[in-house]
Amino acid sequence: MTVLAAALLVAFAGTAYYFLDHRKAAAGDSSYAELTARDSDYEFDLAAGKAVPAESADWYLAVTEGEFVFPKDSDAFVAAGYVLSPADCLRGIETEPVTTLPLDDLADERPFCVRSPDEKSIVIVRLIEADPDEGPVTVVISRHDMRG
Repeated sequence: MTVLAAALLVAFAGTAYYFLDHRKAAAGDSSYAELTARDSDYEFDLAAGKAVPAESADWYLAVTEGEFVFPKDSDAFVAAGYVLSPADCLRGIETEPVTTLPLDDLADERPFCVRSPDEKSIVIVRLIEADPDEGPVTVVISRHDMRG
């Protein structure tokens, strides 16, 4: 039934199939989602955990000219290896922040993270698939609430 619902959602809405568990609200809790943006007319709304029309989210991850773009008032970090925890993300943002996220550097599901402008949440992202010709992009995100 879930597969049928996902197929119908993609066929008719055309933007994304995702699962995001909003039931948790305590500090340190997390939510997970697999998102697909079908082209550059869509971006990932990191707060809502879904693909939305471009330029409609405040905290977003968009794809432009072969790289992910995030808000200027957010911070990002790319892991050196293939493991990235929320604590690693925060340390990395403080010691080795990045301003660009080229898709080529994120191949093979290399994790990176983006901190929200209010510093209350982070997402850890893995690039699953990206069409080199501005086509569909699929990511897996885990959102972590940092409020204490």
